Amino acid sequence: MNFFDNTKKTTTTIILAVLVIILAASSFYTIKSTERGILSTFGRISENTIEDGLHMKIPFIQSVKKINIQQKKFDGHENTYTRDVQTSEVDYTINYDLVRKNVNKLYRNVGMDYHNRIVVPFIRSAMKESFGNFAATEIVENRNEVRKEIEATLRNTLDSNYFTNIQFQLVDIDFDDQFENAIKEKQVAEQNALRAKNVTIQVEEQAKQTKIAAEAEAEAMRIKANALERNPKLVSYEAVQKWDGKMPQYMMGDAVPFINLK
Repeated sequence: MNFFDNTKKTTTTIILAVLVIILAASSFYTIKSTERGILSTFGRISENTIEDGLHMKIPFIQSVKKINIQQKKFDGHENTYTRDVQTSEVDYTINYDLVRKNVNKLYRNVGMDYHNRIVVPFIRSAMKESFGNFAATEIVENRNEVRKEIEATLRNTLDSNYFTNIQFQLVDIDFDDQFENAIKEKQVAEQNALRAKNVTIQVEEQAKQTKIAAEAEAEAMRIKANALERNPKLVSYEAVQKWDGKMPQYMMGDAVPFINLK
């Protein structure tokens, strides 16, 4: 065996070793705890989702698609109409989880663009339905009720085989400028009416207190009059009670008048 034969044999051995290493490396894969794996064989997706951990596959025959299963959050914008045909531009946020055991079916039946293909159309439908149940002023006053109605609709209509823990939030609702100005004017009018009502209540209360005081004074005078009528000497008694001890001074005569206490 000459030098060239030895070189050829060594090269072949190296190539085979590299191929074995590549095949071995291609046979193993890991799935993180925040992922689920979708195994396909010649393009056919497995019926079972691959859990997290270390796994094996057949190189060049089988492939693995990794799907993130952490909670999804998407922001969106929709235009819709209220019951009284007011235009509203709505910014919203939706959060949901994927049903982990069924991500393979979701991938097979819908694909990776499941949010735009499934979720968004249902959001649009739920928003149009809910906003159509309320007048614009009712939406302003009962925003959380509208939000809860949309969220309940999504939970009932989105496929529970794929989506769970659905949470919906209305971030901003923008109505026509003319309508928003009318809302502000209404609020100002209501505040002014409330202030006027409070002033009226205050005036009525003051009048009530004045009436009570007058009635009390009249009652006291009536009681005193009745007492004087029954006992005329009470006048003299009250005069003595009020006398300050000084004799009255008169310009005419030296007589000193005094009250008859007999």
